[in-house]
Amino acid sequence: MSAQHRSPSPRLLALPAPADRPVPAWHRLLLPGVAFGGGVAVAVLAAALMRPPAPAVVVAEPAANPVPVEAMVAPALEAARRAEAQADRAEAAAQRVEGSLAQRSPQGDRFLAAALLLQSSIATPRPWLREFQTMAELAPAGALPRPVAEVLMSHAARGLPSEPELRERFAALMPQLIARAPQHGGLISQGLGMMRGGFAAIGLAAPPPPSDQEVAISAVAQQLRRGNLAGAVADAAALDAGLQPLLAGWLAQARARLAVEQAVQETLLRALSPAAAPAATPGAGVAAAGRPS
Repeated sequence: MSAQHRSPSPRLLALPAPADRPVPAWHRLLLPGVAFGGGVAVAVLAAALMRPPAPAVVVAEPAANPVPVEAMVAPALEAARRAEAQADRAEAAAQRVEGSLAQRSPQGDRFLAAALLLQSSIATPRPWLREFQTMAELAPAGALPRPVAEVLMSHAARGLPSEPELRERFAALMPQLIARAPQHGGLISQGLGMMRGGFAAIGLAAPPPPSDQEVAISAVAQQLRRGNLAGAVADAAALDAGLQPLLAGWLAQARARLAVEQAVQETLLRALSPAAAPAATPGAGVAAAGRPS
């Protein structure tokens, strides 16, 4: 019988099997403890790597050239001095006016009241002949110069259009002024402009851009809406020469109103000036207006 199929020795089969040795308890805890310690170490290392760097502490160094306190407060002191100087000038002007009013005679007070009444009457389109005659009779010597009296007298019996009326009259003239405004360019461009305007009237095209004269005419109307009659007169006088015949009557009335308002303003300034404080006999202003000054 071969060695491969030889049966074990009966002696060996009779020996008792070795007993299994028990595993110590600390062997079972070794592997989990190692794993736990490794996890803690990895967490600590990750927290240390992800922590943001601490901000650098910058120690402020003192400025090399600190600004003096005097230089910092100098502008405020200068502004305070200017304000104080303006207040002193205003107080001095108020004292002069108070002194002028204190020295004024009852005759001068009545003349001043008559001038104020004339000013309110001139703002309306109605005549102001009675108001002017009353002021002229109360005028002290030199308070109503001849040129001023002539300007007021020339329009007192008829009156003048007020500023709202002048504004409405110019608005009525605007279509005629725009129609007669010169158009730049040749006949072809003018014809194209007229065609475009016709199409724009029925909504088939955009309106053509306004010409320079149309813009200037609109500027006059804008000045009147703002209450700047002097500016409106200056702009209207600067329009094209071909438009001036249409504006002649309106310009004459507007200039007359400006002259009358300026004359009343001059009268009030003379009445408030210290030179007009001494009293004079009634009617001196009328006599002064009737003879050369």
